[in-house]
Amino acid sequence: MVFVAWRRRRFIFLSAVGLFLVGLTLVGLRRSSIAATSPLPLLPGTFQYFHEADHHYKTHRFGAISHFDARYVPLQQPTIDDVRRTLVALLKSYTATMQKLGAETWIAHGVLLGWHWNQKLLPWDTDIDVQMSAGSLTLLATSYNMSKHEYTPPGESAPRIYLLDINPHHTISSSRDVANKIDARWIDTTNGKYVDITAVHSNTMSTTDVPSSSSELFCKDGHRYAVSALQRPPDYMADFDFSERIYFPCVSQPLRIPW
Repeated sequence: MVFVAWRRRRFIFLSAVGLFLVGLTLVGLRRSSIAATSPLPLLPGTFQYFHEADHHYKTHRFGAISHFDARYVPLQQPTIDDVRRTLVALLKSYTATMQKLGAETWIAHGVLLGWHWNQKLLPWDTDIDVQMSAGSLTLLATSYNMSKHEYTPPGESAPRIYLLDINPHHTISSSRDVANKIDARWIDTTNGKYVDITAVHSNTMSTTDVPSSSSELFCKDGHRYAVSALQRPPDYMADFDFSERIYFPCVSQPLRIPW
């Protein structure tokens, strides 16, 4: 009887310890999940400049979230085809305007991948990312911030108005400025779709996040690049092919490809 009672107490004790450890594990997972989903603290003296509103798309062939500038988001959700046409017009108007203003810029991220594979936008992409030199961004901030530009997309009778909006925190190159990783935007004021513009720095404008070597370039979003990846002969001028279905004919302005 004593042995049976001891085994019972031992079982109860081990069960209690096991439940306690499971509870600690669940609490730890909960805390780590909260930490992972909570926004990082703002850099002192900064605030988040750009704000977005989202439209969710879900069809048998397409599922994504399309971001719109909160100031110009349409009351009625644009169709997927409308978004695609807007992206093409954004890319055309942006490259034409930057060439006219003398800003050094090139495509990046998903748009660059789409060009690499078939010279088209990726069919599931709902935004456009570009980069530019820090010097060009400074030029735009000094002379063209909040300027509006007209562009008439092919097939449309009236011009669209595009806003060039420079983030006032663009002079901070530290990756700790987590709320302002986008340095500027080119915004279609008819529906709020935009081009995200990030500056590439060869040295820091602030005193943190110095590149590991003089041959390395970086963006404040944490991406780093070798100088050689962006310094190539003029053969990295290429045309996007937008002839597929909802895409318009080939872009009239060549795009600079950092490849």
